[in-house]
Amino acid sequence: MSKKATYEELEQRIKELEAKAAASKLATEALKHREVFIKSVMDNLPIGIAVNSVDPAVKFEYMNDNFPNYYRTTKEALADPDAFWDFVYEEPEFREEIKKRVLDDCASGDPERMYWIDVPITRKGSETSFITAKNIPIPDKQLMISAVWDVTDRKQAEERLRESEEKYRLLMNNLPGVLYKGYKDWSVEFFDRKIELLTGYDVNKFNARKMKWSDIIVEKDFEAVREHFIKALKTDKSYLREYRIKSKTGDIRWIQARGQIVCDNKGDMEYVTGVFFDITRHKKAVDKLKKSERFLQNIFDAIQDGISVLDKDLNIIRINNTMVKWYAHAMPFKGKKCYEFYHGRTEPCEICPSIRALEKGSLQMDIVPLVESGQSVGWLELYSFPILDAEGNPSGIVEYVRNITERMEAEQALRESEQRFRTVADFTYDWESWIAPDGTYKYVSPSCRRISGYGANEFLTDARLLEKMVHPDDHKLLVRHLKDEIESMDTQTIEFRIKTRNGDKRWIAHICQPVYGDDGSFLGRRASNRDITEKKQGETALRKAHDELEKRVEERTAELIKTNKELRKEISNRKKAEKALKQKGRELEAKTIGLEEANTALKVLLKQREDDKIELEEKVLLNVRELVFPYLEKLKMKKLGEKQRAYIGIIESNLNDIVSPFVHGLSSKLIKLSPTELQVTNLIKQGNTTKEIAEIMNLASSTIDFHRNNIRKKMGIKNKRINLNTYLSSHS
Repeated sequence: MSKKATYEELEQRIKELEAKAAASKLATEALKHREVFIKSVMDNLPIGIAVNSVDPAVKFEYMNDNFPNYYRTTKEALADPDAFWDFVYEEPEFREEIKKRVLDDCASGDPERMYWIDVPITRKGSETSFITAKNIPIPDKQLMISAVWDVTDRKQAEERLRESEEKYRLLMNNLPGVLYKGYKDWSVEFFDRKIELLTGYDVNKFNARKMKWSDIIVEKDFEAVREHFIKALKTDKSYLREYRIKSKTGDIRWIQARGQIVCDNKGDMEYVTGVFFDITRHKKAVDKLKKSERFLQNIFDAIQDGISVLDKDLNIIRINNTMVKWYAHAMPFKGKKCYEFYHGRTEPCEICPSIRALEKGSLQMDIVPLVESGQSVGWLELYSFPILDAEGNPSGIVEYVRNITERMEAEQALRESEQRFRTVADFTYDWESWIAPDGTYKYVSPSCRRISGYGANEFLTDARLLEKMVHPDDHKLLVRHLKDEIESMDTQTIEFRIKTRNGDKRWIAHICQPVYGDDGSFLGRRASNRDITEKKQGETALRKAHDELEKRVEERTAELIKTNKELRKEISNRKKAEKALKQKGRELEAKTIGLEEANTALKVLLKQREDDKIELEEKVLLNVRELVFPYLEKLKMKKLGEKQRAYIGIIESNLNDIVSPFVHGLSSKLIKLSPTELQVTNLIKQGNTTKEIAEIMNLASSTIDFHRNNIRKKMGIKNKRINLNTYLSSHS
């Protein structure tokens, strides 16, 4: 007959069992916290995550808040399995194209194909956004893990993801224990009826030894249970084992058996005392947590940007595959601080968003260098999200890292390009400006000060400054032009006078044309103001000289006509008085000689007038061909609109009509020269060398040599040893 345990022994055993039960509860709580931790990480990631089918309907089992946001739709819109394609892709043709592509890629089962980069998401009346998505098949299930992230905007949403409904219930609160006493033959005694709840069998069957404990152990687990017991018998006589039993209803239940083997003086086993715990729910929860962790780890590793999880002391706890690839040279990461592993430092970085996130309990962001072997090889955009405990205090950090090296290089190139264009714009000789659709200035070149005496900032702050400067006689003309400029989409030109800051009067040639963006939107007008005061003064002087010459010719002609009439009258009178004045023959003969001399003088004056007229016509013709036609040729070479080319053709035709009457009477060899050859001729007469002329005209030296040969040929001095500069100077 076996020895009964004393009450004190039983009480001691119960205390031990309760302590072990508390330890089991702590382990369960740890698993629970791990699940909450992983879920907190996923809910705080700035990317969209979903679990769904694709066959071809898209039915979602789970999605975080960012998932529909990046697709620019709502969870409610995607609740219908047939709604995904219609709500996400509005344009029918593209919808069918992307749908076929995604379904084909998913059907292939190839993870490399299930990765879609820069997919456009369009909405009427708003700008197009772009997303990148990746699907990961879940083994043995007709489901996909869908990850999507916004590649349009550099900013990540700072709003936290709303907590989704908890998937898992608390596991095994206050697990009940069943006290037992067992023997060598696997018979067992129980001290209360809790065993009936665990197994479904009457406690009396066990206590009467009509049923043994070995009868309900699952056959596959029996040998392991026996070996575990033998090992405990040979060591410290205590054991902790987990195995399965089969209840009366056929259910399989997991139990945890904790026990102490009691032996006699000879070392032979007398009995075993201990406690059974029903850990079925715990086992199922652990299995579910493991599956959930694998599920979340798959999502974690599918993200194409880098993710690190740090504790509050900046120790690295976990990183995803992207970070492993980026920092393969610094592996392993375990046991290292973030600043050691990522930056090769011995102390925290001076600017650290993770430290700020721990201090402030909110999202922080910085751009930090990508370091490899102690050298900066790129740039990273680092977002630090605090992980908050149950009391709301930061207990760790999630670092979300995006490689922005290409973007930073592109921005630097853009800044350099902008600097180049601004340099060109700021150093133009003419006064250039960009006028916004609302009439304000967006840009004014510094040359405005040279022409008007006012600085660029003065025009930027006072959009009506130009109207205030204009000459009173030209004010209405300018106001009407500015109104037409806004209403018209054509190139506009006008000439007007302004009064500079120091009171000088200047003539301005103003030309403007509309400016459009790449998307066709109207951005305003670009205007160019050129100081043509000297040109206007030259035109005035030319008109004055021409009028004066005409007046002098008219006066001389009238004088000659008058003199001629008087001479004719005198000759007539002399002929009538010839008979009466024969005695004055000698005197009359002398007067006749005087008249002949007067006629000779008259011919000389007429010849001089003709020469003056020819000289004036030649100068007008040469000035037009030398000073006007070359610039018309340059304008033709610019990228002009059809209407602008037509205007230039009209100008050229009208100028030809104006100067054509001058051509027929000219014998100068310079008339044969082209506008470019006239420019070269003028520069040669000024004493410039071929190289200097090439630099002035922005042409190759060989081109200038070609023009020099043509000039010699047209002048008739080709292959003659005559200095071209000397020849041209003598015939100018």
